[in-house]
Amino acid sequence: MTDRDPHGPATVRVEEHLSLSEACKIAPGRPSTNCVWRWCRRGVLSRSGERVHLRHVRVGGKIFTTASWLDDFSRALAEADAKYFRQNEDDAGPQPAPSRPKRRRQRFEQHRRDTVEQANQELEDAGL
Repeated sequence: MTDRDPHGPATVRVEEHLSLSEACKIAPGRPSTNCVWRWCRRGVLSRSGERVHLRHVRVGGKIFTTASWLDDFSRALAEADAKYFRQNEDDAGPQPAPSRPKRRRQRFEQHRRDTVEQANQELEDAGL
């Protein structure tokens, strides 16, 4: 969108850039500035396994985003999550929560048995 200035060349209006501290004030849930920075740099891993990043620009040593990029980020993350839930609904229904690996439990039980056996041996050696 351009505006003609009668006294000079055409100027281009761009959407107002927000610093990350300004962006965190308008983001839902009021995340910290560090959180918004992580959204830009590392992104957020959605339920579907897709990594979604907040679009940003770096000007000098500062990072900026816009309100519309923040909205796009929120929508993209919600869509990726919705894709995951739709896919799981199409499968065999709700999946039970994954249980702990049996091997971990077996190692714990073995460690416990070894510890008790060692304590009993020490008591026996002490004559008790």
